[in-house]
Amino acid sequence: MNDSILLLAQNAKITNWFTPFWLLSCGAACGLILVLLFLGKVYILSRIKGINSIAENRFIYVLLSLLTSAGLAALGILYLGATYRWESMKEASSVNPAESGTMLAVVLMVGLALILGFGFWRLISSRRVDEVFSLVGEGFLGWFMILLTSLAGFAVIGMFLGMFNGFGLINFVEDPRGILRSVSRLPVSGNYMQELTLEPVSADSPGQLIELKSVSGNTPAIYGDEFQVLGVTTNQELHVGFEKLSIDLPRDRYFAIRPTADNTPVLLPVSQLNPPREAGEMYFANRGSNPAQVQMVFSLTPKYPEASLVVWSGLFAFLVVVTYLSLSVLAPKISAISLSTFKTEVSQPIFMVAFALTVVFIMFSIWLPYNTLGEDIKMYKDSGLTMIRVVGIFVAIWAASKSVAEEIEGRTALTVLSKPVGRRQFILGKISGISLAMGILFILLGIWFFLWVAYKPIYDSRESALASVEWPTCFVEATHIVPALLLAYMEVVIFVTISVAISTRMGILANLMICFAIYVLGHLTPLIVMSNELGGAFATVAFFGNFVSIVFPVLNHFDVQTAINTNSPVPWIYLGWAFVYTILYGTVAILLSLVFFEDRDLA
Repeated sequence: MNDSILLLAQNAKITNWFTPFWLLSCGAACGLILVLLFLGKVYILSRIKGINSIAENRFIYVLLSLLTSAGLAALGILYLGATYRWESMKEASSVNPAESGTMLAVVLMVGLALILGFGFWRLISSRRVDEVFSLVGEGFLGWFMILLTSLAGFAVIGMFLGMFNGFGLINFVEDPRGILRSVSRLPVSGNYMQELTLEPVSADSPGQLIELKSVSGNTPAIYGDEFQVLGVTTNQELHVGFEKLSIDLPRDRYFAIRPTADNTPVLLPVSQLNPPREAGEMYFANRGSNPAQVQMVFSLTPKYPEASLVVWSGLFAFLVVVTYLSLSVLAPKISAISLSTFKTEVSQPIFMVAFALTVVFIMFSIWLPYNTLGEDIKMYKDSGLTMIRVVGIFVAIWAASKSVAEEIEGRTALTVLSKPVGRRQFILGKISGISLAMGILFILLGIWFFLWVAYKPIYDSRESALASVEWPTCFVEATHIVPALLLAYMEVVIFVTISVAISTRMGILANLMICFAIYVLGHLTPLIVMSNELGGAFATVAFFGNFVSIVFPVLNHFDVQTAINTNSPVPWIYLGWAFVYTILYGTVAILLSLVFFEDRDLA
């Protein structure tokens, strides 16, 4: 294998392969920096008298928590409002907030803001600050922080090698400085609209220098490699360019625009004019006989729009840490049981074996011939996601049985409940601990899968003797699996709650059999319901179909095989509703487990 992935050589395939992973690592580094800054803030505030005792005064604590939550929610809503206006302008029509998912996003954002607002003032309490810092180094956060640190180290190494062109040996990232500059340019990306009134000028006039502005009147800094498209609507003939529109200016250095009809804009490929690095101004010359009413819309896109992954992955890492700490101080007893459960489950041999088998499967599946006539990557992504989901469900069921059923049979649960811990806290702690163990399993396997999906297009192009692919293609393929991984994890969480409910009354064998039946029926629910709609359906079949659709979860909501096969991105609104469905069905399963466990004789 000439292009061995282990060969230390300056190979374009290696750069194209690792650049998407480097972007993810940069996001982890940003998240780690935000976490460290947050922890430093918590430490400083916890040493200030008066502030560190706010949580002890119930009235002041609730008041400040509500104000903090309102501030966080307001910031999120302002961001959503800006996004909503951008989408309305982009589509040139009014976007219904309900249909765009804005209302759902607001509800979820308010819920998260309440958790963070009430948790923050508990975090800085002098009584809990030592406990907070101990949580960072153990349990779920201990694993997560090690992972963030490792990824941040790779980001630094990739940046260092990229600055010196890999010292002639190996280079993991292409143009790291340009990518990081694109991160800083993300806030100004989007569509801008401006209206002008231009007086007629003579044929030898250089035109009028116009400063490009947004609707609100601000002037974004515009770089030539970010200026993508300019749409112009006019009622007079115009000449447009980045240089003075003199008579001797070559024809390929400016655009000649005739009057447009029906307000249909003329789209100008600005890149053809080779715009200067600073492209915030353009020359407009009205060559007609009457004043020109001009409306222009221009689009700014960073040179590397893929850099948005740095922002989103960094924000995700930060919110995971802060949300975990907030919930831990808001429910300390549940957190203690959850921490103990997490440590127990991740140290089990079945956890390590399942993780190792999945890692090997994902890596060696790259070389399997799928015989799909150039569509092997779709089969690879589908098989990898299925493997991760099935392994996660199996480990979750096994963990629930070992952690709940065996503790009840072995009288360990009785010992735990003899302390100031209620049965509800015991069940909630077990569910959260197992869910966190599955969460770290999905994060580790997801990052490993992300890396190899990014390599798959390179491998397929070499095997098919096609032109080599660039790293943006690898990036698109790799990021398409992220929503599918989130949905698969939601499905696993549902099985965690169901399995815990079953474990309060039954052993591991019965648990596995019942969950297997639920898995099969859950994925067949849409077909069963459709059979009821056919004419002449038997009453028994109709009753069974309605029963299954009501009692069993509709697991097809978490399967995006169609989106993978059609290379269609999964909308974030779909993830939001799937999350709501997970919360609702999981709550029902938790209530059922509490009912089963409430009168269970533990002696």
